[in-house]
Amino acid sequence: MTISPSQAGTGIAKDSKHFETPVIRRGDVTVYAARRDKGGLTVPVEVVNSGRKRAFYRIRIRITGPGGFDATASTSMDAVGLYPGTAWPTELTMSDPGHTPPARPRITIESVERTEYRA
Repeated sequence: MTISPSQAGTGIAKDSKHFETPVIRRGDVTVYAARRDKGGLTVPVEVVNSGRKRAFYRIRIRITGPGGFDATASTSMDAVGLYPGTAWPTELTMSDPGHTPPARPRITIESVERTEYRA
């Protein structure tokens, strides 16, 4: 399995057409429709801090599909954290060697860990 945050995890522009169709939401995390990309699937993810304090997030997403496709990816915001009311859009690219990316993948948010900044 190959996992790589796009653009070195710096996020992508929210106005990107890839942030049009939300598939699943859990707390501050929204996952959008996956697209096929270079032998894998790219999944747009957006985190919006709805709390009152700056927070750090760790997220794990899983994609499964027919033919045994099964891939899990993680991302985190460890450096600065996300200030209240701000968003962090990014993408995760996942593949499962030997398995074709499904046309209609099943996406689940396996976990969302939110840790508030303590000064």
